[in-house]
Amino acid sequence: MSPPAPWGAPKRSRLGLYLWLGLLAAAGLLIFILDRTFPTGDSPLGDPYFVRSIGFLALISTGLLFVREINLKQTVRNILIWVAVGGVLIIGFSFQNELRDLGLRLRSQLVPGYPVESGPREITLSEGENGHFHVYGEINGTRIRFLIDTGASDTVLDPADAQRAGIDMSGLTFDRPFGSANGVGYGASLDLAQLSVGPIRFSNVRVSVNRAPMGSSLLGMTFLKRLKSYSVSNGKLIMRW
Repeated sequence: MSPPAPWGAPKRSRLGLYLWLGLLAAAGLLIFILDRTFPTGDSPLGDPYFVRSIGFLALISTGLLFVREINLKQTVRNILIWVAVGGVLIIGFSFQNELRDLGLRLRSQLVPGYPVESGPREITLSEGENGHFHVYGEINGTRIRFLIDTGASDTVLDPADAQRAGIDMSGLTFDRPFGSANGVGYGASLDLAQLSVGPIRFSNVRVSVNRAPMGSSLLGMTFLKRLKSYSVSNGKLIMRW
């Protein structure tokens, strides 16, 4: 017979500890089964997302340590909650690529200009409200918003975008005339080390920097003609490279 607790203090229950250890044992069994099920090299144990999910489950389940007695109704509710949490983690792991693609597609619809990889070496852009296609590219690590203009022979940078990309405007010679809706303008030619649009990366791209503000940089044929193909259909612009 155990001696009474000093000063009449209630005896501490280890029920919560047993429940928590039981949950960890079940998680360990699940990991063992998954490791045996998947072929060598395909085991989810090597996936950082899966490992973080298991660690997160172990952390938040420490609330079981504070359980002192079993209430059938509350226990069933807690079991259902933990089953739901585990189900969400498993679904999130199993469909992480699909969920990521869905998020990218939603972003592309809500904010046209973000390309979505729609196939092998293929990206798709959504048409903007004004009927034009915009895309976010990158120059020298700086994000630039381009208006895609198939009628422009050059890729033309707005002077503000060129400055943000670290191009030294004082070293440029604006001696190249070209026609525009506002008359004759002047630009300076230079070669970019790299111009990226999503996963598309081209080196040594010839561009022009406009002397006057344009409102938006133009992605013209010096970029588009280096693609394998591009096409427009049903409000979508598809680029293949």
